[in-house]
Amino acid sequence: MSTVEEELARIRRDLENSVEGLKLISTSAHSVQVKITRTEHKQLRLLLMFPESYPAKSLLVEVKSNSLPDRVMKLIESISEKEAKKLQGQHQVIAVCKVVRQFLDENMFIVCAAELDSVKNKLLEEGDDLKIRQKTGSFTVKAHQNGYFMAIKLTISDNYPTMEVLVENKDTNFPKDLAEMFIRQSVELARRCVVPPAITKKGDPPFKVKQSILPVSEYLIRDCIKYYPTARCSICEEQAFPLDPKNVTQNIRHPQYVEYVYCSHVFHHKCLDTYMKTPPFKDGKKCPICGKRIFHEKWKETPQLAEQRWAYKQAKDRELAEVSDFMEI
Repeated sequence: MSTVEEELARIRRDLENSVEGLKLISTSAHSVQVKITRTEHKQLRLLLMFPESYPAKSLLVEVKSNSLPDRVMKLIESISEKEAKKLQGQHQVIAVCKVVRQFLDENMFIVCAAELDSVKNKLLEEGDDLKIRQKTGSFTVKAHQNGYFMAIKLTISDNYPTMEVLVENKDTNFPKDLAEMFIRQSVELARRCVVPPAITKKGDPPFKVKQSILPVSEYLIRDCIKYYPTARCSICEEQAFPLDPKNVTQNIRHPQYVEYVYCSHVFHHKCLDTYMKTPPFKDGKKCPICGKRIFHEKWKETPQLAEQRWAYKQAKDRELAEVSDFMEI
């Protein structure tokens, strides 16, 4: 019996029991083909080809996968062939399969390598930072703009992208309320990537789970951290935030406190307070920038109640003016 025949006999007998999640697809005098699965999105087919004069020469390896990026597959091929070269002169197939399975176990981010590349190359700028911890499935992004910063920890589970990325604020000098809003919005954005909408319209395509790292990162970095330090008040058109983050007020009633509304535009507290209490009130107050109706916890009055309160204030002002005029006579 030749060396290849001996190894094939061992493969048929022991391989599936030696490597978790492995299914033997085919064996021949020329090659062995297996499928290795860790999760729905971490699975691949491994074609191990015997060269002439095997095992004096090492296996040739080809990886195919519908879920892993091309560069990850190339990396697995390289790791597999290096392992096979260490075993020249010996049986190599089972050892290579074990190495591949170990790689799938230890590298959480292989399913989202393209997303991480986009975060690093398209969203982050000089002075920003990205730290990846493969074994724990987490990475931290620290992004800056005009002295303002936010450090965010994002964590994936083994079932990513079926399960959404988890988002946590680790540190920031943005106002507390605004930072909390950033996180709430990003959590909801991640949820919508994996949970179908409660209401669908006729003709809508079937819901498909989407990767959530990139949408969440785009929102937090581009739409929040990079945008708001330079955003202008939608009423007075002055810069909403002070140039020096140390001068940011946390007092929610301070005239310069930055108010955020659901359309994503910002206002100075005093500017918005005056605007919300000044006519016209029909159909609710609209954002001067985008025209969407303004909803805010601090200004909950219906248009009718706001109109009544304004009319009452005007009447009181007229009474005071009349009394003042009388006293001066």
